[in-house]
Amino acid sequence: MKLLNKIFTGIMCGVLAMNGAVAADDCSNITYKQSHPERCKYTESNTDNTFTYLSVGAGAAAAGAAIAMLMGGGSSSGGSSDTGAQYYARTITPTKIMRKNIGTDISVAQLETTISSTEYDRNATQYDDIQLAYSIARGYTGVGTNIAVFDTKLGTMVRHAEKVMETITPIAPNASVEHHMIANHIDDFLSYYEIGNVIANTSNANVYNNSWNASMGANTIKTRAQLVNLTDQNFVNAISNAATQKDAIFVWAAGNDSSAQSGMLSAMPNVMPELNGHFINVVAWDSETSQLADYSNACGVTQNYCITAPGTFQSDNIQGTSFAAPVVSAAIAVIREAELAKNHPMDAESITNILFETAADLGEVGVDEIYGHGMLDLEAATRPVGASTIVINENVSQPLQIARVSAQIAHGIQSANPTMAFFDKYGREFETSVADNISVQNRGLGFERLRGDDARTKFEFGDIEFGFYRNDMLSGTGFLQTNGDTTTSYIGTNKSYKFGNIELFGHTQLGIARPQAGEESVISSFSNIYTASAYVGVRGDKWSFSVGIPDTIVNGAMNLHLANGRNTSGAITYRDYKIDMAATPSVEYMAKYGFLTAGFVDNPYGQDEFYMFAKTKLAF
Repeated sequence: MKLLNKIFTGIMCGVLAMNGAVAADDCSNITYKQSHPERCKYTESNTDNTFTYLSVGAGAAAAGAAIAMLMGGGSSSGGSSDTGAQYYARTITPTKIMRKNIGTDISVAQLETTISSTEYDRNATQYDDIQLAYSIARGYTGVGTNIAVFDTKLGTMVRHAEKVMETITPIAPNASVEHHMIANHIDDFLSYYEIGNVIANTSNANVYNNSWNASMGANTIKTRAQLVNLTDQNFVNAISNAATQKDAIFVWAAGNDSSAQSGMLSAMPNVMPELNGHFINVVAWDSETSQLADYSNACGVTQNYCITAPGTFQSDNIQGTSFAAPVVSAAIAVIREAELAKNHPMDAESITNILFETAADLGEVGVDEIYGHGMLDLEAATRPVGASTIVINENVSQPLQIARVSAQIAHGIQSANPTMAFFDKYGREFETSVADNISVQNRGLGFERLRGDDARTKFEFGDIEFGFYRNDMLSGTGFLQTNGDTTTSYIGTNKSYKFGNIELFGHTQLGIARPQAGEESVISSFSNIYTASAYVGVRGDKWSFSVGIPDTIVNGAMNLHLANGRNTSGAITYRDYKIDMAATPSVEYMAKYGFLTAGFVDNPYGQDEFYMFAKTKLAF
């Protein structure tokens, strides 16, 4: 057994606040205090009658790689001026949450219910920072994920393991949390070899939460062989196997030395490439000061797989990266839940990428050495990421964009209110109302009137008229695309009666059309569409006035073929909707004088229309 495995003493990754502390040797001496923060700093508690102090044995300090269950410490000689880099204050109050133009699927009432709960209010500032209200309001509870917590024995005086596990519950209340003992106490660890066995024997976990680290800096680990030499081959193999064979995600506390570098164990992905996509290093945010907690190590060389989460929970009398780590472990359970329920479990790499991509940027723009990818953001992580896609059929998909459709199509969709599934860049399934993804395009009767008989082919026999014409009554673009103008065949009657210089006239028309859907449209087909129109009016020598209803659908249907989820094998399933197209008619008022025409259309769907044009013929 390696020497390092024989001299384990250490401190945990978070301070549990206590009522008292054992006096240090000379904490009034600033040099001594900086060199021994674990002896000199403690946090008062008004709720716990027990006490402890942070101690590190001389052998562990000398070894540099001694295991530490990282509890919040004070400033350390291991610190760096790098931690003084620019901070981005991201304090979010519940009121600000509701004012943000995001998460429009969540109502203000839902958010108010969430943030007014006693459990949320207990740590509202911290939960606001990670936008927890949104994931709760969306119904995510972490069900289906098993989080393994590797920590101290349960029932110790400091209750470190219990506090870590309790941090998970408000964020992912239905996740399964199992405890694995790797230390009898904060300064009495198993050997790395034995810890490797504990990890290897963890069979059902998806997330491995580790609120402990080693005091050597992550930047000192250069090779896998060096890591093995400082720990144990069995330990390294167990972690590698869990990642590659079980698709597990390791969440690791960065440590509390106030250093510019995370602890040694956070460096594992840098020398174990198979851990990329399976490992998240977590630094702690102080929600009160809106910056990296003064005790927390920065990301340092782990920045590409590092994220920030609240680590100071004053209402629970705890602080440290120990408690930032389980916040992230719970967030993983939240992300996994939705796709598990939809028969599309996500792999570890996709989950970690979602967390990193949706994190709210902190500090320097982009990924940086202090905050890594930034603050965990459960609002952004639980909504679509990247370009959203709708599936038309097994062979065709297209981006989800607003479709412009005629008022007649819009009315039918809004009345039936069908829903459809769509997918983000990670293949996650979401649901949306079709009506929320359309905009109404008015028919444009003014242009039809301007074209007049030029747009018709007609034949007249006395008062009877028949023929055909084209219009955009059933036009659509995007995922509701139709094939251009619709050709309508019609038959009608024209009647007129003269009274001196005044003529009364009337016109009725019945039509039939068979619109065609585009090849990349969720409209699978139309039935025959039957239309009717009627006008009455009066005219004199140079003027006329009429009122009537333009072409209105009186009977017919549109058929939609919409993706609605996945089956147990993960294949996309579809649902067919039959949309009744019968509609309330518009009313058109039209006046002419000489070559001038003006009209007003009162549309029951879409915007009302006013038009005016001049039309005449020149003869030579």
